[in-house]
Amino acid sequence: MSLARAGYRARQFFHALFPRFEDHHVEHVRAILNEGEFALFESMEKRDQRHGVRVMQHLRAEHHADRDLLAAALLHDCGKGEMPVWLRIVNVVFPAYLQRLAAKVQEGQNGRGHPAAAFRLVHHARLGAELAEQAGSSAATVRYISGSAAEHEHDRIAVLRAADDRS
Repeated sequence: MSLARAGYRARQFFHALFPRFEDHHVEHVRAILNEGEFALFESMEKRDQRHGVRVMQHLRAEHHADRDLLAAALLHDCGKGEMPVWLRIVNVVFPAYLQRLAAKVQEGQNGRGHPAAAFRLVHHARLGAELAEQAGSSAATVRYISGSAAEHEHDRIAVLRAADDRS
């Protein structure tokens, strides 16, 4: 692992342990999301809210103003639900173990405990897209969250993923 990547992961770990979400960010979030989306955003863990705001800020800094893309930035991790920090670390360090843990939960089952959290982590893009659709997100926002955009939208997925990686 490169020194820059190790530093990035260390900062990510610190922010996961001590998420800080400032009140002035709420104004920016409310300006982008519809009522249902905002309720979904509020249901997310603070660390995921903070991360979503950072992704959105990166996109805005690159002069992306598309509402659907910004909404996807804010909501792209909404499918994770409540997630222990150690499981997020396992996802980075031992992804194969996470996959095995997630496999203990069958599709459509409401598993409990760590296997259910692992399942949500592995499948968070699809689960998040479903939640966003239920919250009234546009079809484009749902596609961006799921990562399955139309061919002409692949550039949007690429900039979203790049901003996600930098956040």
